[in-house]
Amino acid sequence: MALLKETPGNIEQLIKQAGLKSDYKARLEALNELKMYDCLESREVILRLALHDKVYKVKELAFKAAKTLGIQKNGKPITLGKKNIGYKLEDFIKEFLKVKNDKEMDKLCLLTFKIALKKQNPEMYDVMEYEKKNKFDSWVKTSYNCLPKK
Repeated sequence: MALLKETPGNIEQLIKQAGLKSDYKARLEALNELKMYDCLESREVILRLALHDKVYKVKELAFKAAKTLGIQKNGKPITLGKKNIGYKLEDFIKEFLKVKNDKEMDKLCLLTFKIALKKQNPEMYDVMEYEKKNKFDSWVKTSYNCLPKK
């Protein structure tokens, strides 16, 4: 399919959608539409996603779109680099303990915990939900059970 050398009519919506750090599916949708247009706005969003998105699938697809569009940073081609979700074990422990203490949980209530975690750190929740896929609940339970005791 040929690239359209114009700005999409819904560019503001696409930019907003591509910036939703708590919804990788929305970012993928926006990316799939933006990559069909060769305009300054779509190039900027694609470059940002290719360089900084924490969900590797989004980053990888943005990288491919950037290569197709010939997008460069500082006059040099961009590189994909290694997969890095941007969180360390300490980050998870800190967030999990914060939720546990805020909700005064002695035992894990999975639904309550997930809602609180998503509200507290939506980007982390989104990244790990993508990374763990159908094992997300199991990961939450295991991580919660491994939290340091007071």
